[in-house]
Amino acid sequence: MGVSLMYFKPGGVSFEQYFRVEGRAENEQYARFIAGLSPAMLQRDYLVEPTAVNFQERRGPSTMMSCDLCAGVMGVSVLKVLLGRGKLRAAPWAMQFDAFHQRIKFTWRPFGNANPIQQLMLLLIRPLLEGRAKP
Repeated sequence: MGVSLMYFKPGGVSFEQYFRVEGRAENEQYARFIAGLSPAMLQRDYLVEPTAVNFQERRGPSTMMSCDLCAGVMGVSVLKVLLGRGKLRAAPWAMQFDAFHQRIKFTWRPFGNANPIQQLMLLLIRPLLEGRAKP
């Protein structure tokens, strides 16, 4: 029950440069998006219903509270950019807020999913997506 924010600033790191999903198999794209969007994995320990995640059926866990958090964070971030007030950390920085644990974490992953830390995370995520490991 949280939210992540990645700001892809014009002239900065692009979505593809960070996530590196182009030309990859669908499950690999999912793995790379999960690893890239949630590098701190703050929510990992409280997924109550693992069957809520089924990438073959294109569904994942979500709650209305998280959707509301996402809308609020996105709205404020867009307003900051439009008004030129306040700073946003652009990718490869990411901000994650976990309302359940009441934690905020800023991460920096130069080279995005090519970063060695991200490569290790992908090694952990891939078996989960293929059903070979338990969350």
